[in-house]
Amino acid sequence: MTRSKTLVSVLPIRVSSVSRRVCIWIAAALAVACVSSFASGLAADLRLRVQLVWGTDMSQPKATKYEPLDPLFQKKLARVFKWKNYFRIHEQKLTLSPADGQKRVKLSSKCEIEFRHADDSTLEIKLFGEGRWTKTVRQAIKALEQGELAVLAGDDKDNYSDAWFVVISAPGHEPR
Repeated sequence: MTRSKTLVSVLPIRVSSVSRRVCIWIAAALAVACVSSFASGLAADLRLRVQLVWGTDMSQPKATKYEPLDPLFQKKLARVFKWKNYFRIHEQKLTLSPADGQKRVKLSSKCEIEFRHADDSTLEIKLFGEGRWTKTVRQAIKALEQGELAVLAGDDKDNYSDAWFVVISAPGHEPR
């Protein structure tokens, strides 16, 4: 029995050199489709905007260079927190790649934050205060890309009626 007769007995079609070429083209197209869908499933670089914010009921101190927080961010924070005024102490933009492992950002002499991809869809955020680890949170990357904020907060040790916040957003996907 020849090879084509064997295939004919298994398949109800006659295999010729033309149909073999068609099968090869179909297999190649499927392979390309599988590879491209796999590549699109890999985590892409994530651009982040990290802001250290001070929340208070006092007016802006004259001796500081703190700027009022963008009104869109103030509105989002005011829905959850009680303070009337929010001032940006420091801002930093960064790009986080899954290949980076972890990336640590210094926001002030007392505040640092560390980022790492926990998996393709989750960002792990570690907060360090005065050099010590204080908190770890996980944030869905998709939520950041849909305009949500990741917010870590705590009391101001010098004035318990004030608070500080680390506000993390994805530029281009920030609150509207």
